[in-house]
Amino acid sequence: MDASTHTLTVRLYANLREKAGTDCLTMVVPTSCTVDGLKARLKHDYPAIAFQLNKVLFMVNGGQVFISDETLPLNAEVSILPPYGGG
Repeated sequence: MDASTHTLTVRLYANLREKAGTDCLTMVVPTSCTVDGLKARLKHDYPAIAFQLNKVLFMVNGGQVFISDETLPLNAEVSILPPYGGG
């Protein structure tokens, strides 16, 4: 790892965890990585969850992400949660 990359901890929940075969990924990404960039990388590296990644909630360091082209903070913890219903 050098100054142009950093490490993300990616936590997967519910059926995402089951399909990926793990609940926690450690990924080295460029410092310019966005949520969209992370999503593309996950779709490539974990095709079993690719379709579901279009309908998930991304949380970064405990806060929900609404702008998917925003750069992820260095060494962030990203949680990916499937959609849930309620009423």
